[in-house]
Amino acid sequence: MIPLNASYLHLPSRARILVAADIDHQAHAICQLRHYLAGRTAELVKLSALTELPPEQVDWLIVLSEPNSPLPDALTRPIPWSSLTEDGFMLCSDVWRGWPLLLIAGGGRPGLIYAVHELGTRHLKQYDDVLAVPHLDTLQVPALPYRLFWTWDHSTNWYLEQVGIQEIGALNYYSKPREGFLEDYRRLVDFMSRHRINGVTIYGFLRDNHGGVEAAQELCRYAAERGVRILPGVGINAYGGIYWEGDHPYNLTHWLRRHPELRAVFDKPPAFHLPDLPELWFPETHYTDAACPSKPENARYHEEAIQWLAETFEIGGINFETGDYGVCVCPECRARREADATWSHRDMALLYPRLFAAARRARNDLWLVCEAYWDNILDLERLAPLAALPGDAIYQFCINRSYWPKVKAQLTREHVARLPHPHNILRTHMGSQWNHERYELVADRFAEMMQLMVRTGMQGATIFGEVSAFSTVNEINYLAFARFGYCADLTWERFIAEDLAPLLGGVAEAERYLTWLRVPPERRALQQAIGEAREIAAAQSGEAYRRWVWLQNRLFQKLAMLPDG
Repeated sequence: MIPLNASYLHLPSRARILVAADIDHQAHAICQLRHYLAGRTAELVKLSALTELPPEQVDWLIVLSEPNSPLPDALTRPIPWSSLTEDGFMLCSDVWRGWPLLLIAGGGRPGLIYAVHELGTRHLKQYDDVLAVPHLDTLQVPALPYRLFWTWDHSTNWYLEQVGIQEIGALNYYSKPREGFLEDYRRLVDFMSRHRINGVTIYGFLRDNHGGVEAAQELCRYAAERGVRILPGVGINAYGGIYWEGDHPYNLTHWLRRHPELRAVFDKPPAFHLPDLPELWFPETHYTDAACPSKPENARYHEEAIQWLAETFEIGGINFETGDYGVCVCPECRARREADATWSHRDMALLYPRLFAAARRARNDLWLVCEAYWDNILDLERLAPLAALPGDAIYQFCINRSYWPKVKAQLTREHVARLPHPHNILRTHMGSQWNHERYELVADRFAEMMQLMVRTGMQGATIFGEVSAFSTVNEINYLAFARFGYCADLTWERFIAEDLAPLLGGVAEAERYLTWLRVPPERRALQQAIGEAREIAAAQSGEAYRRWVWLQNRLFQKLAMLPDG
């Protein structure tokens, strides 16, 4: 039934809709808006031409704006620009020149895109051939500024119709077809853009065998148009350097073959250990090549490479690591610091200031994320060397599933204020292969984690985003991360009602879905869950039906893996 409330604007299929925008810069937002207008024609006009429009009948005028958009004063005044961060937005209904007006303002391109998706998914309602538009007056800004995915190129699987898919690893060969890199990451970026996840770290960003410089440049352009920041993961003296794999000057193996005297000296084979996995030993191949951090030639080399990276690609930031599979124990390094087990904050303090400066010389708007490694955020003494690093970088503290209860109980606003620098985020292995949870429900933990970030004054978090949202359990995990990271006052009950219920057929259905994702691996329990899931699926259609079919397949898989007897 069409809402008859006077606060609704009713637009028949032949309504005349004008969209005023920066047509080139805002092309993606315009494309998404047209999708939500359900086949109605939208005439595009330039913002600068608004005051010159003839006084003809217009059923709806939509104005897209960002800071510095050339708007008439009457349209600029209602926009609280000072309150809008890059990914904040405003939706405001009004009347201008006698025409119904919707003013869509974003603090930047991400905010404008989020506003269009908010309008289309939560407010526009189609009733037969009538589009109902409510009166809108909303301002939204993110609770946490940094909401990031973390990925390896080889195990990021969003295009599922290709060979070579891998599920785990850190130093893997890229086994997919050459075009697989862009096929995977375009789909990942599209999901992020729709759901307000504003950056993705990519290790393996540059490889010769998935397109090298040209493919990486194309991905950066694609992501920037959609308001998503690409953060290449770079290894400083490790992890292949700036160019992960290939015949390129900024590939670390290429550099060390020319300068073998600059190699790091390890006293044991490369390895690292996570609490939820046995110790991982890496084969000694070129993937584990490492350079000595004490050699000034290596520092100059990385400084030059970082500036090239920032100048060559339309990136949104850089994720820095110094490697976590061993530290150099040559005489120079031993004299400079005591040997650490697998990584060194003192090595970071030696190198990062000049590397951050190199990145800033090329671009002053980059997010420079410094990996501080894992399960140490509560240990201020251990983190003390980080005080020597620049204060404008973002410091990323990784946590494992086994460390999460301690962080949840002990991390406070007072402790966060005592960390060496003001910009701090968590990165978690929860929900990933490293904690045996790549396909497990962790949405409630992600919700708690983001609420803890808001409560304690942290500024965001990073989770693994390698599995396609076609896997419904991962889709739910991602949505919890995104929604609780953006909305400070969201509750679990509202999340189910507003976000999961529309996907799964209703609130009760969503609650049952979550229950069955955690059904114990027992034959009778799984058979009962499959039967009930089949009954609910029969009442669904479209994507809701597809998600219930996915659940049945997942339950059947668990059932098939039970031992006989």
